[in-house]
Amino acid sequence: MLDERTSKLLSAINESCGSGSYKLMDERELINCFPKAYRVDGDGLKAMLCYLEEHKYIEVGYAEEGEYCLRPLPEGRLYFERAKSGKRERLFRRIEAFLLALFGAFAGGFLGALTVSLLP
Repeated sequence: MLDERTSKLLSAINESCGSGSYKLMDERELINCFPKAYRVDGDGLKAMLCYLEEHKYIEVGYAEEGEYCLRPLPEGRLYFERAKSGKRERLFRRIEAFLLALFGAFAGGFLGALTVSLLP
């Protein structure tokens, strides 16, 4: 699972490289995709790019003097789809747990009322 900053960077790379081909990107262009509250600098950007490359989310063709040749890999493109489906699955599990608890409560109440009504 990626942290918020790295996820934002991967999203920017995916949007810029729509066809999945290499794209030459400037360091400033990549840093500008972050809100100022994140305080991302050149070294932080390099660390995030190395992390994404090590985990096979992107491929770095070359990196020289603030210019990067980047390409998203299939794993990087599927990351957001998997994250979305994971959220959906967690929501369904919560709904299922709620409905089972609700059914159990009604069944227990019904059986308790039935037992009390059968007693002399």
